[in-house]
Amino acid sequence: MGGFVFYDTETTGIETSFDQILQFAAIHTDSDLNELDRIEIRCRLLPGITPSPAAMYITGVKAHQLIDSDTPSHYEMMCILRCKLLEWSPAIFIGYNSIAFDEHLLRSAFYKTLHPPYLTNTNGNARSDVMRMIQAAHLFSPGAIKIPNGANGKPSFKLDLLAPANGFNHQNAHDALADVEATIFMCSLLSERAPDVWSSFMRFSQKSAVLDYVSSESIFCFTDFFFGKPFSCLATSIGKNPENSAEIYIYNLGVDPNELLNLDRDKLMARLNTQPKPIRRMRCNACPIVVSAEDAPETAIGKTIKIEELEKRAEFLAANENIRQHLIDAFESEKTDYEPSIHVEEQLYEGFFNQKDQILLEKFHNIEWKYRAELVQEFEDVRLKKLGNQLIYVEHPHLLAEAIRQEHDYEHKMRILNTDRKVPWFTMMNARLELKKIIENCTETDKQFYQDHLTLIEQRIEAASLI
Repeated sequence: MGGFVFYDTETTGIETSFDQILQFAAIHTDSDLNELDRIEIRCRLLPGITPSPAAMYITGVKAHQLIDSDTPSHYEMMCILRCKLLEWSPAIFIGYNSIAFDEHLLRSAFYKTLHPPYLTNTNGNARSDVMRMIQAAHLFSPGAIKIPNGANGKPSFKLDLLAPANGFNHQNAHDALADVEATIFMCSLLSERAPDVWSSFMRFSQKSAVLDYVSSESIFCFTDFFFGKPFSCLATSIGKNPENSAEIYIYNLGVDPNELLNLDRDKLMARLNTQPKPIRRMRCNACPIVVSAEDAPETAIGKTIKIEELEKRAEFLAANENIRQHLIDAFESEKTDYEPSIHVEEQLYEGFFNQKDQILLEKFHNIEWKYRAELVQEFEDVRLKKLGNQLIYVEHPHLLAEAIRQEHDYEHKMRILNTDRKVPWFTMMNARLELKKIIENCTETDKQFYQDHLTLIEQRIEAASLI
């Protein structure tokens, strides 16, 4: 691998399918964390996106910055980013809480700009997450990293508190580049003070390494964090999810499988949902925290059971495929089936693009704009047709056929003027109401900041009403 790519985003909000990246920063380092290159870039606000007043205040983004003509468009920014990230590949892509947030936002941005979305974990790239490393160090190397308390008096893993508590000057917290530098600082501490945790995460940044480990170890310790609190159990793998090659089912060996064999369906379902839960899913491509059974913390479920009994339980499950499948089927039957979203922005994970469309995606970015509207009609995947027309509508609407342009005019107008609080995006009408309430109660120092954002929102609402 070509070292590490540490990255961070600052955004219009927290809805990864509907908000957008406003600032992206990344630093490319070698395996010893020595900087090789960096990028920091901002872009303009997309016409249909409503920035959250809270997000703008936290990141300090002023209204005029959102429409600055000297900054690239969202599409132009994503083209620049893709070129730079590919130049640095293959590498391990690392962020802070990136698996849960930035990764999805980056994928969504590539998807909506007609780029292959899975750049960070394909073609030799892998990914990891420093927040999970810090959590693991807190459990397996206590004291190596100082964990500050949050406002509620409980340990906090927020980067803007964590980095200063450990000696980093983080005056520009919530600036993407400053957060990247803070993330690298924390990694340098981890590699020095908790080397076993650091090396484990480097090893398991690749899905294949995780799969190999849990397949070869009949007993291992699995750990996750829920609301900042650790959960650990001694476990064994009982099967792969046929619908997701990156996901396996693990069995909590602290629960005797014999207890489940004679339960009727209703009682079995109830037991599977009662703590300690016998079965869990483990995402092998999402930085799972796995260590050997010998290194399990004292709080791990099953730790007080003799190793001979744990081995007996693991061997029993390994030798009985029918029982494993019965337990998996019961576990899966509780899964909620969700209706596919009607919004193309939320359809990223509803299948991969076929080979023909992948070739057309590459071609789209290498031809002149005047030919792109025609090329979009060649896509077989309806998502790409919709996204392609949306992209052209934002960048060069005059190139669309009249009927298609009018359709997008109407959709744009409805999105801007929507007053339904149940839609999955933050609406401009609601932003206007929120900003007016904030202005009534904020300090004089902040009033102009919020007033400028309100003016921008009202200008966009007025423009949409004239379409």
